[in-house]
Amino acid sequence: MCVVPQVIIWTLPPPKPSLVQKPPSSPDFYSMLKRTMKQDTNQVILAVLQCPLFVQAVIGLCNMAKAFPRTPEDHTWFLGTTGWQFTDQAHFPILADQKGIFVALSAILPLLDHGATNNSVEVKAFFTFADMIIAIEDH
Repeated sequence: MCVVPQVIIWTLPPPKPSLVQKPPSSPDFYSMLKRTMKQDTNQVILAVLQCPLFVQAVIGLCNMAKAFPRTPEDHTWFLGTTGWQFTDQAHFPILADQKGIFVALSAILPLLDHGATNNSVEVKAFFTFADMIIAIEDH
């Protein structure tokens, strides 16, 4: 007598739509940055309203710029378009004291085209901001 093996296939019902989760989207650091500061009509920063979130957005933008497989000029242009002109530097010591900003700015500066400041006021403003934060942290 020959025994024929039986194969049993179990199928699960399809998942309910309410149980299916979308993968998390990456944060919009540019919008986060804009929500954490008060600007005038010329996009000059008058005040930083939420220092920890502002710094988180800066770190995120720096990491995004580093992730681009592009040239130093492209990294520089990306960060320069964000708008870094401050009316004063009163918030800089508070910002420099926030965790992670020194490391992020120190890591991104070598990847940028420092010659781009000749052509762009916005890029020059970013370098001024980054240099001041690093100088405060170094002291």
